[in-house]
Amino acid sequence: MKRILVVDDNTEYLQVLSSVLSGDFDTIKATGVKEALDILQAVTVDAICSDFNMKDGTGLDLLEKIRHKGLRTPFLLMSGDDSRTLEQKAKVFKGQGNNTDVLRLI
Repeated sequence: MKRILVVDDNTEYLQVLSSVLSGDFDTIKATGVKEALDILQAVTVDAICSDFNMKDGTGLDLLEKIRHKGLRTPFLLMSGDDSRTLEQKAKVFKGQGNNTDVLRLI
């Protein structure tokens, strides 16, 4: 079974999303950027699903840190915030360096 890391500081939403995904994935939960990075040092995952706004950073911070470490793990960024704001921030991130990640809004 594929393994997915789900990252969100809202523990209720984290539990709900993990429960929904657990039918198709082995889910691992993290409540923030630091915890996610600690988990990724010890465990290999097939995908990461992260909230954008968290208490200890953003999903883009997490994405930038894992890409800097050379991890090419598929990454889904989600947010309950206004999609235009998130789109602008993601485009700024995409434009930095040699980042080849593709932004898709659903």
